[in-house]
Amino acid sequence: MSKRAILGGILFTMLALLLASCQKAEKGPPNVAENRKLADHSKEFEKKIHKVADGVYSAVGYGIANVIMLVGKDGVIIVDTMTTIEEGNEVWNDLRKLTPLPLKAIIYTHFHPDHIFGASAFAGKNAPGIYAHESLDDSVSRAVSETAPINGSRSMRMYGNFLDKKSMINIGIGPFLGLGPDSTLGYIKPTKTFHDRMKANVAGIPFELIHAPGETDDQIYVWLPDRKILLCGDNLYKSFPNLYTIRGTWFRSLKNWYRSVDIIRALRPEYLVPSHGKPIIGAAAIYQIATDYRDAIQYVHDQSLRGINQGMTPDELADNIILPAHLAQSPYLQEFYGKVSWSARSMLSGTMGWFSGDSADLQPLPVKEKARMIADISGGEAKLLEHAKRYIEKGNPQAALELSGYAIRLNPENSEARTIRIKALTLLGERESNANARHYYLTEALEIRDQFVAKTLLKPTLQTIHGFSLPFFFDQMAANLDPKASADVDKRVGIQFADTGEAFTIHVRRGVAEIIPKLADHLDMLVQADSLKWKEMLGKLRSPVTTLASFDYPKGNAVSFALFLKLFEAPPIRLPFENKNP
Repeated sequence: MSKRAILGGILFTMLALLLASCQKAEKGPPNVAENRKLADHSKEFEKKIHKVADGVYSAVGYGIANVIMLVGKDGVIIVDTMTTIEEGNEVWNDLRKLTPLPLKAIIYTHFHPDHIFGASAFAGKNAPGIYAHESLDDSVSRAVSETAPINGSRSMRMYGNFLDKKSMINIGIGPFLGLGPDSTLGYIKPTKTFHDRMKANVAGIPFELIHAPGETDDQIYVWLPDRKILLCGDNLYKSFPNLYTIRGTWFRSLKNWYRSVDIIRALRPEYLVPSHGKPIIGAAAIYQIATDYRDAIQYVHDQSLRGINQGMTPDELADNIILPAHLAQSPYLQEFYGKVSWSARSMLSGTMGWFSGDSADLQPLPVKEKARMIADISGGEAKLLEHAKRYIEKGNPQAALELSGYAIRLNPENSEARTIRIKALTLLGERESNANARHYYLTEALEIRDQFVAKTLLKPTLQTIHGFSLPFFFDQMAANLDPKASADVDKRVGIQFADTGEAFTIHVRRGVAEIIPKLADHLDMLVQADSLKWKEMLGKLRSPVTTLASFDYPKGNAVSFALFLKLFEAPPIRLPFENKNP
């Protein structure tokens, strides 16, 4: 086999977190009914540039998040930049119709992609100051790290990116997540950061940045003290907050969140401009909304702890933690985005870890063995499916969904079980006014029907790829090592980057890849590479065939290096109920 053939056959998926797949959106889900409550909520995200006050504008409805423009004497400040360069371009073109003044600064309220990855569209060839909390860049690297492929897959389900317009009504805090196969990312690293508070004046606009951990630990507020205008990021929007997100995230401190909402109350703003949805005007209205919001968060926090200390399991917490009526009735606490039950579960895992406290959970039956037990209790696999169908008829699709999962575990090719599962998922999705739950149910139904797995659709720019450090890329490789293929491998491969002066050794040692930030002794192979080409190759912006051939090999060659890299080929993502092999 030729060197080109060997190199060409290797899949460099270590950076699947950024590019995952250019998979075509399938569309055309099972026929589903519209949810009227969720449909009415779409009025909150009608596409419009809202004038909050003189020189303060909020662009709503261009995507999941808003862009806020502050107009000064000789320039403008942009707060948050949308999800992609394409979205950013559209917003920027419309905002430019309001003023010809140049961009002087960008402020990121936090690291989530819908706030930072459109930055290049606004900055262009200029070099504006980029303001953010000191932890934002590390948070970006952490977010697009080892779990990014599965986070991306779950995000596509949660946001309904593969659903048609009838099924994907809105996403709870915005109209849609604008990602597709042609989307490009344009994140620019912060140049001006702070720890707790920071005062600044840009384009004649005095403002204060305030660290306010909540939805994220790096969340900040932008306070215009002379005008009583507060930009609150994602710590308050018109939905029960996403205290836990089903796409997956590290623990969100509920206590930090409600204390940060208390900052809003203490400042007594007359204008509150969230990064999702419409602005709120009026000091009294803002104070009452913020009070209810923080009370709801504290209620879930405190009552979850009370239940945890009683010995409640996650399921029991989810069943028992219910908001008081006066909070549950608030227009700002409807469960369009977050859910109380998910938040209660998260409190247990976030404060106590994975163990529920039930002895049966210490060493539970393997999933397939449990499925066999359930089938046996039901009277066999055929009877199991009969029970599932009966639950559909009784109006209990959740029971049918759970039983169908057991049946598919036992027989992945069981078409009847898959049909039942599609029906159960569709019924559950139709009922849901929570956009995240609705989309997750309906997307899985579509995945089963059309036999695909939802994946992220992203295309990073060179600037974005180049912005990540070399250690970041090596960490991704270690997390993708194939344990079986490397079970008998003990090999040290050194990689030198003359352009940065950095060097690394990857020591694959029988199932573990140790990353050493220097050249180790007794190397089996030594590669001399260009750092930018290396990053571009792993980011799938450059051919591995030509890239590996362009490197120098004082010890070893391109073919042996390619075979070594094949040990780091990432496994495919599968649907949650499907059997996996490590």
